Amino acid sequence: MDTMTNGLEALTVLLGLDEFEVVAINGDPKQAKMSLVVVPRVAAGLCPHCGALCDKCHACHERKIADLPIGRCLTELTVCCFQFECWQCHRFFTPPYRSIAEGTHATERFLERMAQMIGFSDIANTATFFGVAEKTLETWYYQYVERQNQARASQPIRSMGIDELSLKKNIGSSVVC
Repeated sequence: MDTMTNGLEALTVLLGLDEFEVVAINGDPKQAKMSLVVVPRVAAGLCPHCGALCDKCHACHERKIADLPIGRCLTELTVCCFQFECWQCHRFFTPPYRSIAEGTHATERFLERMAQMIGFSDIANTATFFGVAEKTLETWYYQYVERQNQARASQPIRSMGIDELSLKKNIGSSVVC
């Protein structure tokens, strides 16, 4: 293997997004911003309309996605998003990715870190730190908080009146739903 291939594999591991693989680097890492070109590891998707597994790629669109900084560089991902044509219902779709926050141009982990920073700072300083427009970051933040609240609300209640010691010892003094 050549040095470039080893470097891209190392960047893929460093990036830590299981769904994607780094295929190129745009820009100069010596600058304050680095752009990584990533492609999905799996070139197929489940049709959201009928549930069929599709691998017929109709088009490929590039999306710019903000991600956590690597070293001192702001990191932007250029994601090649495949659009598939379903063989069964003949409709087109782009599959969602777990690591990219829906309705934004940012990764979920970027939004998580941003929310943590806003917890002890403010939106303006956090936007400056990440190199994102303040109004954009504000919108992303409130969408992220809403998604987190919905995820918490959808979890079923498993017990009421928990006595932590009896729950750990499993002696049954807590009411289990």
